[in-house]
Amino acid sequence: MSALTIRLPASLKSKLVQAAKRLGKSPEEFVRETLRASLQEPAPSPAPSLYNLSRDLCGTVDGGPSDLARNKAHLEGYGTWGR
Repeated sequence: MSALTIRLPASLKSKLVQAAKRLGKSPEEFVRETLRASLQEPAPSPAPSLYNLSRDLCGTVDGGPSDLARNKAHLEGYGTWGR
């Protein structure tokens, strides 16, 4: 990462510091994110979680045994070809 030095009027710097503080960020983070947004560069994002990838599937299956995880009778023959 390279550094860039800019000169700001005192009033603009105080507004920058207040805006960053209001968002819980450092002034440097605030400036970087604002520049990314204005230059339309997407911010780096973490890899999506399994839930985020499959949340449209959650709750889509109706029926089935309600005690599948607890009742060993449902596991009889699981993992065998003769099921």
